[in-house]
Amino acid sequence: MNPFGSEPRVVAIVSARMASTRYPGKALVPLAGRPLLEVLLERVASSPALDSVCLATAGGDDNLPLVELARRLGVPAFQGDEDDVLRRYVDCARSMGAQHVVRVTGDNPLTDIETMERLVEAHLQSGADYTYVPGDALLMGILSEVITRTALEQSWERGEARHRSELVTLYIKEHPEQFRIKTLELDADLYRPQYRLTVDEKEDVALMQELFRELAVSGKRVTTREAIAYLDKNKALAKRNVHLNHKAHNVRSVKLDAAIAGKK
Repeated sequence: MNPFGSEPRVVAIVSARMASTRYPGKALVPLAGRPLLEVLLERVASSPALDSVCLATAGGDDNLPLVELARRLGVPAFQGDEDDVLRRYVDCARSMGAQHVVRVTGDNPLTDIETMERLVEAHLQSGADYTYVPGDALLMGILSEVITRTALEQSWERGEARHRSELVTLYIKEHPEQFRIKTLELDADLYRPQYRLTVDEKEDVALMQELFRELAVSGKRVTTREAIAYLDKNKALAKRNVHLNHKAHNVRSVKLDAAIAGKK
């Protein structure tokens, strides 16, 4: 019996921690006067498609500022494994009584809520184990994905150490025959694979801070569409971080999508 109410229970889990190989402490970088993580948590929590939102961070005192920030916003916080990110997601999902997890990356403050809600709807209607937008749109840093808790648990149990790192859906993508996978296309108005809207290095921070300085007037929530429209008009800003390399696991994830598309 689900102690939290009737199924399905859809919980967005936002993963973030203070440690980072490229930009430590980026979760607290100010965007228009507010910490990045605060902007993201409030953004995700605004969606009526979710039953709850939870911060999943690593253990240790260095992550307590993130825990305190989340709780100040009324968002539950879970501290789990530092390196086994998949395990952290599984344990967090269990603690929240989630049947379905919306995975949100903590360095993507412009995660698109419109697309997230489309993914949740398609996921529940189709009975999928995993629902996402395939292809190079992932590299933009605006996408979430939806996975059943069961699929996450199976990925951890069946996978190897490399499947338990930051890309928690790697096992699913490498073994698509074991799961029911549903894919959606990103709206054409949002598809700009040449734009980098994730925050991982100092150039990313500078771009994001300028976007929010221009668009987050009086604390206004900046939509992904507004940010993209602004970059469309300000090409020099859009090019500020295009020279940066994407994380290797994200590039690998995009390559695996071609095989999944072929099977479908």
